[in-house]
Amino acid sequence: MIDWITAHVDLDLFAEADRARLLLQSDRILRYCPRTGEQRYETTAWDSVRSDSHAVVCRVTGDGLWVQGSPARVIGDGDTVFSSGASAAEDVAGCLDRMVAFLYDQLGAEIHGERPSLYAWQITRVDITRHLALDSLAEVRQLLSFLRNAEGGRYRVNQPDGDTVYWNKTSRYKKAKAYAKGPHLRYASKKAGYSGREYTETELMLADRLIRLELTIFNRHWQKNLQIAHWQDLTPDELDKAWASHFDQFIGQTIMNDEELKTRIEAAAPTPGQAKAAYVCWYLIKSMGWEMAKENTARTTWYRNMKILRDAGLKVTDIGNGKVIPFRVQKVVAGQRIGSWGELRRLAA
Repeated sequence: MIDWITAHVDLDLFAEADRARLLLQSDRILRYCPRTGEQRYETTAWDSVRSDSHAVVCRVTGDGLWVQGSPARVIGDGDTVFSSGASAAEDVAGCLDRMVAFLYDQLGAEIHGERPSLYAWQITRVDITRHLALDSLAEVRQLLSFLRNAEGGRYRVNQPDGDTVYWNKTSRYKKAKAYAKGPHLRYASKKAGYSGREYTETELMLADRLIRLELTIFNRHWQKNLQIAHWQDLTPDELDKAWASHFDQFIGQTIMNDEELKTRIEAAAPTPGQAKAAYVCWYLIKSMGWEMAKENTARTTWYRNMKILRDAGLKVTDIGNGKVIPFRVQKVVAGQRIGSWGELRRLAA
């Protein structure tokens, strides 16, 4: 599902009177030097579109009308676990259309002239979310503990926060996180001012079995790395490929004993000597840990060994933990991705 969109449209596309009214909508935040009174900068605040909703927020800057939030909150009954409609179908245009319609509905009194077309909006961020179902919250947390060590190359784990693991948290190209959905639902629903969908106790118990894997991609990533010029070309297939490309590096599809792994390494290595070096490197990681093994291996040799190990079928999670994670065949693959409450209830039956 699509869990978040950030977008903006040029204010010049609105009538002059509408621009003036819109510029009065957002609170201003001013930074100044208290010693001299010199103004450093002034910016606009993000405001809830309506006082009882945290679904969508907006702000008006000097040159644009911005909107961001979860389309799931303004589609159907507001289910943010699996959603429905355009969010569940990963229809970017459909999600933006619903969010903009919601925004205009709340700002209707401020806009009298012609409104910009949907495709005049520029999207800068899209979040794609999937869920995997395990047998219990304990197993979800155990998988999270493995994922905390899932780093290497460009994928850096940031300091985990409770039941959440982040990768490349400050990147402006793409970032990701994994967390236990059940505890998150309980936490969100107890926050002051919560106005979202009320989940039943049965649904909360079912959600305890879910680990949520969320990928955030920014426009500079899809333009530069995915070679997608405009957000209109972010089809469900493209979003699915982007998600799979990222998370398949952490969660694999097969399990191997030592003999099978050795055979795969030999098949993946260009020479028997490189196969032996890669196999020794794997055991160095198992005994010393990823960081110490890397520090004690020549740079060129290390990256050659990493390529061979990955080509042999090991994932970032395996290498980071120094062992093949035991969840793969029984849980992650057999359980598959869960896309609806119905699927989750059938799995639990």
